[in-house]
Amino acid sequence: MSVVNQNTQTSSPFELQPLVEFTRTINSSFDIDFILNNVLYTLMGKLRFTRGLILLRENGTTYRVAKAKGIHDIREQEHLEISPEPEMQISIHSHDYQQFPWLTRLQNSGLTHILDLTVRGKLIGIVCLGKRIGEQQFSPSEEIFFRSLVNISATAIEKTSILEELKEANRNLDSRIQELNTLFEMSKEFGAVIEREQLIKVLVFSLLGHLGTNRYLIAVKENDRCEVIASRLPVKEVKQTVLHDLLRCIKPVIVTDSPDTFEPDTYRCLDDYAISVIVPMTIQGVTRGVMLLGKRMTGAPYSEKDLEFLSSLGNLAMISMENIRLFEETLEKQRLEEELKIAHQIQQGLLPKSIPAIPRYQLAAKTIASRQVGGDYFDIVQLDDHRYLLVIADVSGKGTPAALLMANLQATIRALAPLDITIADATGRVNDLIYDNTSADNFITFFWGILNTEDNTLKYVNAGHNHPFYCKADGTVRRLDKGGMILGVVRSMITYEHEIIHLDPGDTVVMFTDGVSEAMNAENEEYSEERIENVMLHNECESAGSLLDDIFASVQEFADPDNQSDDITALVLKAVS
Repeated sequence: MSVVNQNTQTSSPFELQPLVEFTRTINSSFDIDFILNNVLYTLMGKLRFTRGLILLRENGTTYRVAKAKGIHDIREQEHLEISPEPEMQISIHSHDYQQFPWLTRLQNSGLTHILDLTVRGKLIGIVCLGKRIGEQQFSPSEEIFFRSLVNISATAIEKTSILEELKEANRNLDSRIQELNTLFEMSKEFGAVIEREQLIKVLVFSLLGHLGTNRYLIAVKENDRCEVIASRLPVKEVKQTVLHDLLRCIKPVIVTDSPDTFEPDTYRCLDDYAISVIVPMTIQGVTRGVMLLGKRMTGAPYSEKDLEFLSSLGNLAMISMENIRLFEETLEKQRLEEELKIAHQIQQGLLPKSIPAIPRYQLAAKTIASRQVGGDYFDIVQLDDHRYLLVIADVSGKGTPAALLMANLQATIRALAPLDITIADATGRVNDLIYDNTSADNFITFFWGILNTEDNTLKYVNAGHNHPFYCKADGTVRRLDKGGMILGVVRSMITYEHEIIHLDPGDTVVMFTDGVSEAMNAENEEYSEERIENVMLHNECESAGSLLDDIFASVQEFADPDNQSDDITALVLKAVS
């Protein structure tokens, strides 16, 4: 026949009874193999066909041979391309070959009739049958029976397929739930670990236990270098170029499925180490580490689900490592802050707690550290009823090392001050003590002087410090530059030079560290010593304290408060009547 007659005809009760029994039978089971067998056996038995097969759509135009009877050159589970697809039931004749070229394969297998399996207008498969015994033509009732049976079969097959899809979806869901439970448990284990080494052990045990691989390498990027944190490969070290090349991964890769992803040297390395899978460890889309895994001990290949699980596990481990790093940094920061707090308290104890009242003189001093502790130092020591030692210094560096060297300097000065030696000789001794007890990269710029209130003189030595301003009452200014080299660089070769200046009422001496003159504004311009001199010359007040306040206010107005990189210290001495 060329087209099955679709005219509606009435079947006798005898002809309807087999359909009822067939419907009851195939609807009693959800086994697709049972249903397909019954469909073919019923068609072949009731309508006397010698052979038959059922094709079920897999995707697109690809159909799978789901069941075959009496056919030897088409195997079950074989796939056929059916394009274009039939829109109605047809017989196989030569005039159909051009329109349906795939019919040739069916005819060569002795198949002469096909009928579409359609549910709600959707083609889900094709029934193919061979010649009838005796090659009889279909009677009208047989045609109706044929079509009815195929329609009933299509509904049963569709129902079973939906059920299988639901079962598969449930299996996948169960698998996903199991994976999520595993990852949840792993996250709790990772979260309970506060040491990186312990976290690495947990990760390794997870790889061994859940995936059954005993060949692995885990590397994490630390700054610009890749550090191997765990490995069970027959090598001690992997090239940095290889590890950095692997860090270009953004998703799990099966090595054999990605022949052009990496450099040739990387593939040689992976082959030498028998690596099967590469799993990136990412944070916020950035690859920060990589896991290399060998074959599973069971021999089973890695599935897509395995890769997804490994990716989640690797990312979870990477996040935990980052949390541990941040936690350790926080602890270290807290420890340093506690140390700095103690050092700040000690350093504040080293500075004068109050400025002594000196007859006929005003004295003011102030320091602002760029950190909790700094390297600037000033001191005022009363030697006797008429002599006062004034000190200002700048220790190289900042923070705790500078503060410790400053404490060393203060102890040295306090030890030498009572001795009956000249200030020049004392400076040499200070230099030698600093040189003998510090490293070559530590030094101190240093200025000190002895104020004598009996003869109104200041005898000073400048050891490489910023030259203080000496401003006479008449407005003339000169710098106090007599002395020698900075402290702590080399042992004293020659005696330091000293100078004595006479202080009349109205004369002022301004001592300062380079944190004042080199304070930077937002344009990276220095405050400069000229600005210090201008403030000093334009100060209309008579007190040392007001001049000191004017200098600090000018510096703070000029400088960028977020860019203070050095301590700021100044000391002002003014003679009054």
